[in-house]
Amino acid sequence: MEDFSKQIPDMLEAATDKVRSLTVDRAARALKWVALGLVIAGLASLAVFFLLIGLGRIIEGLIAHACGDCSWAMEVAYAGLGGLLLIGGALLWVARNRRKSSDQAGK
Repeated sequence: MEDFSKQIPDMLEAATDKVRSLTVDRAARALKWVALGLVIAGLASLAVFFLLIGLGRIIEGLIAHACGDCSWAMEVAYAGLGGLLLIGGALLWVARNRRKSSDQAGK
C-alpha cells in the first residue's frame, strides 16, 4: 500500500510535466522567437533607413561639390535615389508577375 501512495503523486507529476512540455514550453519558445524576430526586424529597418539617409547625403555632397553652390542638390539627390528605388521595385514586380504566370501555366 505504501508503494501505491508514492506512485500516484509521481504519476501526477509526470503527467503535468508532460502536459507542460507539450503546451507551455512550446508556446514560450515560440513567443521568444517571435519577440526576437520583431527586434531584429526593427533594427534591420532602422539600419536600412539610416543607410538610405546616409546615401542621400553622400550623393547630395557629390552633386553640391560638382556644381559649386547649388541650392537644388538635396532635391536632386533624393529624387535620383527615389528613382533608383522605383526602378528596382518595378523590376522586382515584373519578375514576380512573370514567375506567377509561369507557375499558373504549369498547372
